[in-house]
Amino acid sequence: VLKEKSNDTNLSNFSIYSLPLEEQALFKGILLIPLGVMIVVMMRILVGLRTSGTFMPVLIAMAFVQTSLATGLIGFTLIVGVGLVIRSYLSRLNLLLVSRISVVIITVIAIISLFSVLSYKIGLTEGLKITFFPMIILSWTIERMSILWEEEGPKEVLVQGGGSLFVAVLVYLTISNELLRYWAFNFLGLQLIIMAIILMLGTYTGYRLLELRRFK
Repeated sequence: VLKEKSNDTNLSNFSIYSLPLEEQALFKGILLIPLGVMIVVMMRILVGLRTSGTFMPVLIAMAFVQTSLATGLIGFTLIVGVGLVIRSYLSRLNLLLVSRISVVIITVIAIISLFSVLSYKIGLTEGLKITFFPMIILSWTIERMSILWEEEGPKEVLVQGGGSLFVAVLVYLTISNELLRYWAFNFLGLQLIIMAIILMLGTYTGYRLLELRRFK
């Protein structure tokens, strides 16, 4: 039925179902991103959680969908941890930003390759899924956390890193829900509802939940 609809080139057939099946599968992931964005907005504006990058948790959660939650958490922690150690050495070389980021990207690729081969050798095939992590995002995460470590100290790195992973887990649990995936793909008007909620949250100027605890 879907193939017959995709063969209909009439402009009146203006929907995602008119696309080939491969592109439809791609949109099933893309249309979940607004749900993740809404969760990030809620956690930052209403709760007051600090994250590494504004929407970094959404990208991490999308990687978790490909790897599974446990494998993704372990892989992300290991890669970022080793990357921070190597990045601390690069800071002594006084490199320019572009060169430093480029070296970090190559290092991340090497770390992912090493962990994948090592996990396969010891029989942990789940470790091969680490390759689904977006390498550029990991490199920028390492760079941001390294700068944060130098300027604010390790405590702030743990706060923002932990906040990012916590929000990423919430986003993952949301976008992996089959009912929400079905709604997001089949009812495109849901995107407008999500946008309306985000617009309403954008006008909020009250206290955040974590601020209430701090002021108390």
